[in-house]
Amino acid sequence: MPYAHVNGVKLYYEIYGEGEPVILIGGLGSQLQSWATQVPIYSKYFKIVVFDNRGSGKSDKPEERYSTEDMAHDTASLMNELGIKSAHVIGKSMGGMIGQWLAILYPEKVQKLVLGCTSASRDEVGNEILRMGREIATELGTKAVWLIALYLGYTREYIEENLGTIKKVMSSVPEDPEALKGYIGQSFACEGHNTRELLNQISASTLVMLGERDLIASPKRSKELAERISSAELKVFNGVGHGFWRERQEEVDKLVLDFLLSG
Repeated sequence: MPYAHVNGVKLYYEIYGEGEPVILIGGLGSQLQSWATQVPIYSKYFKIVVFDNRGSGKSDKPEERYSTEDMAHDTASLMNELGIKSAHVIGKSMGGMIGQWLAILYPEKVQKLVLGCTSASRDEVGNEILRMGREIATELGTKAVWLIALYLGYTREYIEENLGTIKKVMSSVPEDPEALKGYIGQSFACEGHNTRELLNQISASTLVMLGERDLIASPKRSKELAERISSAELKVFNGVGHGFWRERQEEVDKLVLDFLLSG
């Protein structure tokens, strides 16, 4: 299995397709499989790199505290290991936080930037959700956290229509001390994220996307990304929340590809 040793941790990654590279960065607790529906579509046009962030999947889950900034350094080092000088970068939720830092710290590595259901800082509602998630994970396990995230992130209609698939996904959620440790580490990284005063340093052409009803990432703070990044455009998906990428997949993927393939 392909691993890269970066910044004292081992990251698991996979590569699909050919062409200009696109880095996909996943959210809190997610594994690279969270991009499973995007990879076959995007890899028709690009070389797609997906990986497990430190703290999730097959990557290392270190004991010490780490930050979204640390994970941006991981991403940059992974790109170096793979011989990728620059790439388009797509991040959702926590992955969008990592993408912000990557564009701030390594502007030469980021061609175009896509930020979905994410923000430059957390509000108290969002942080309370993170704290509740850590407590639930510790007391009841990581599957319980994913169940709560499902209810917070998706409409009832989507859950009803996809209940069979959701049950299969839930059954594959890892339930072990290492997975719990990684989830908690990533959760603290999200809670401490703050790039508000640095967003004006992002020079990459940026697409910001949000769900109007997002309970996990504040829509107000997502809009702030588009306001503070000079080269950003904003797309709001009405009637959906944090999980808009799944609920409006065809529309979202078309928007992303049009953005990446344009000029």
